[in-house]
Amino acid sequence: SVQLSKYRDMTTKFDVCIPNLKERIICTRVFFVREEKNLPMVAWLSIFAVWLTAFSISFTFLPVFQVLDWKRRGTAEGFSSINLVLPCLMMGCWLRHGFMTDDYVNMFINTTNLVIFTGYISAFAFYQPKRRYLLGQLLALFLSLFVIFQYVNAQPDELAADTMGTIAAAMQILSLGGQVYEIKRAISFGHTEYIPAELQFGIFLLVTQWTIFGILIGNYYIAVANFAALLVNIATLSMYIIYPPLTWRVPIFGTGPQEKKKE
Repeated sequence: SVQLSKYRDMTTKFDVCIPNLKERIICTRVFFVREEKNLPMVAWLSIFAVWLTAFSISFTFLPVFQVLDWKRRGTAEGFSSINLVLPCLMMGCWLRHGFMTDDYVNMFINTTNLVIFTGYISAFAFYQPKRRYLLGQLLALFLSLFVIFQYVNAQPDELAADTMGTIAAAMQILSLGGQVYEIKRAISFGHTEYIPAELQFGIFLLVTQWTIFGILIGNYYIAVANFAALLVNIATLSMYIIYPPLTWRVPIFGTGPQEKKKE
């Protein structure tokens, strides 16, 4: 959401609260000179920010397609839970930052996302016969959050919120490790059977728009973080061409299934 504050002197200040891919809030300050010629750009950026907020929230529901795939197969065996657990680390950090800064939009979005991802993880546990790795990942998640929060609590009051925000941003970059792990698995398996295409194409649309938005508002922290995610996403999408799925056809690209070729 974009909230227009009062004009001071010749400067207009905006608070732009930005939820990212893995669904957290980054609050940044964007300043525009109060000139008539800038008003169309201000309005356009406001609309763009609202659109990206709505799109980011809707993105949270894309893993539903993965859950439906598990139901169709009758199992989640072969799939990895890392891309469900790592975002929770990021969301937990941004939620704590929201509490520390009284950012109610942040708190609402990340609380909602954590509840939804808890459902996805529960579905994975239900369909996954081998839960040892999932339990290990959840233990590491809770331990990491405990250590992070204790470290932030030990900081001076005037530095605690900024420290939490810095850690939350770092966790966003760390969450890219899940995608890198999926690429490694695809190469070792020789196929992309267990990488949902709908989710990857959705990530591409999301991070491309956030990269553009970050450049437009001059916030290169947002632009660089999302551009890094975009590069990893493009590498993941290329796996569909190099290593097509075994049993299904990739939308848009039209590659696969490999088993049909073998016949």
